[in-house]
Amino acid sequence: MTDTSITGGIAWPRRHGVRQALRILLSLGLFGIVIAIADWRAVTVVLKSVAPKWVGVALALAVVDRLLLNYRWQLLLLAQGISVTFGRLFKVQLAANFLGSFLPTSVGVDAVRAATLCRWGNPMALVVAATLVDRATMVLATLVFGSTMILVLAEARLPPKLEVSVLTITVLVMVAGGVVLLPSVRRWVRSVLLPRLPARLGQASAAIGRASLMYRHARPTLGRVALVTLVIFVGRILFAKSLALACGVDVPFRDLLMVVPILWIIVMLPITVGGLGVQDAGYMALMALVGVSAPVAVSMSVLEHVLTRFVSLPGAFLIDTHARHRASS
Repeated sequence: MTDTSITGGIAWPRRHGVRQALRILLSLGLFGIVIAIADWRAVTVVLKSVAPKWVGVALALAVVDRLLLNYRWQLLLLAQGISVTFGRLFKVQLAANFLGSFLPTSVGVDAVRAATLCRWGNPMALVVAATLVDRATMVLATLVFGSTMILVLAEARLPPKLEVSVLTITVLVMVAGGVVLLPSVRRWVRSVLLPRLPARLGQASAAIGRASLMYRHARPTLGRVALVTLVIFVGRILFAKSLALACGVDVPFRDLLMVVPILWIIVMLPITVGGLGVQDAGYMALMALVGVSAPVAVSMSVLEHVLTRFVSLPGAFLIDTHARHRASS
């Protein structure tokens, strides 16, 4: 099997056509509303005058972000004894990220990543555990980082309801994570919940759970993952700074630290396809809190859509190539 045989043979679940169509309509409708509020003529003026130098910087930071995410996943896989070269993993990441541009949640992205590695002969439970921990820790880190920035930097500049919402979600997720780790809860899952599942599903779930719990004892790996995650967050703030400079405004780094992590949390909501509409509305609302006009904020969001998808574009040529090769042979 060659390195380019990414995602071929994956049995994708059938999606409800009406639901997906509604998400697409919601994405386009919300995006259209945001553009109309910001005044599409003003947005066009900003986009026509973007500084190529800063667009290039933002593009480079987007590439670095993908590389660091790939390294983060590789660390978690290595802790399970799964050794895959950085290049092969990166091809999987690109294919998954490209598909993720058309999905409402990250579940499809993780399904591509895990299924591809399983097809390469790696143990399913270990691969799924590493991928789930990768996603779960990133979500938790995003919530904690955003909440910390609110507590340290907000100084009553954010709407109280927004602050309370972010802090509440963070606390609930942390509590839920702690509850799952309680020995009594784990015993209940093993003795009550898993036996109710079909045999194969119960066995697979138990194996994934055991593999996931292994990370409690992999402190050096978790330390490296935490450090890489912090670097990713700093890089993403610099990415937003570059977008702002490309659009002709210089937003203080402190202000970006306050509002951009909240934007990351908003974009995680599985409402629209690829965050279209939700991200743009979030940019417009949050950047207004630090004095950025709607046309500039929406232009920043449009640039982010374009650059992040451009970075993942090579993944389009890695999807199902193995399956196509078999069909033509």
